[in-house]
Amino acid sequence: MKYCSKQTCCRQAPAIRIKRMLLVCLFVNLSICSQAQKITNELQGYYYEKTDSSLYHFFVFDGNGKVNISGYDEGLYFQKGDTVIVYPDKSIFKFLLKDHKLYGVSDWVANGVWDFNPDTIVAGKRTNPIQADRTANLLSQYYELTAKSPWAFLDDSTGGYSTALKTLCDSGLSKACLDLAGLKITEQLGGVAALLKGAPVAKKQQPDPTIMKILQDAIRTGDANGYAVLGSYHALLGDLDRAKDIYEQGNSLGCKKCALALFSMELEKETQKLEAPNKKKPIKRPVTSSKKK
Repeated sequence: MKYCSKQTCCRQAPAIRIKRMLLVCLFVNLSICSQAQKITNELQGYYYEKTDSSLYHFFVFDGNGKVNISGYDEGLYFQKGDTVIVYPDKSIFKFLLKDHKLYGVSDWVANGVWDFNPDTIVAGKRTNPIQADRTANLLSQYYELTAKSPWAFLDDSTGGYSTALKTLCDSGLSKACLDLAGLKITEQLGGVAALLKGAPVAKKQQPDPTIMKILQDAIRTGDANGYAVLGSYHALLGDLDRAKDIYEQGNSLGCKKCALALFSMELEKETQKLEAPNKKKPIKRPVTSSKKK
């Protein structure tokens, strides 16, 4: 066995201590970064705006990925570090969470401040934290996909965008399923250009089995908005009776978009009744007969 001299040990000791300190700092920094980048949807509570200067007066987070947006609609959300991303529908809200306050930093919520109200009790729905955070991670991936190229669906010649959506849909993210169904519905009806031009759609088309499966997958996740898209799909195909049945089913399950669609259908029906008497009726010409003398 070799023994180092006292002088050699004295030289090595500081070096060993420095290495240990570096390792400790490295692990501490990794821990801090890990916590800062945690992706979850465990945020729970009632956040309200004191000034009433925004269109959205409050947000209620259920601790399980769904948020009530001022009573207008129910959206999805996730939190990454101190950033909270909310999907109301096709738009997006971005907040910074600091000192129990939400600071709006994106369109529609910019410069707004929503305070946490501890006196308002919000029932938590976080029954399966592992599954909830898995959904939060999927929504974060969806955010990364759509934030980089929000208009990618207009030019998906390579199929990469739809493939990414399908992967997220197959993993259980209903929002990706609804987007994917929307892409395929657009393709079936002639593409974006045809829809923008108002090209006539052949009535009473048969639903595409692939699209139907995608929408059913979304509905099975518990996303009631799937009924709204499914009903609209049948309406576009010319089957208004079936569309109404689906809207009514979704409405019974709390789909507010379905309720709005039903209201629109009834309004259109009443409008047609009012316009009917004003339509000009064809003028009947008198029948003349010629008799031979």
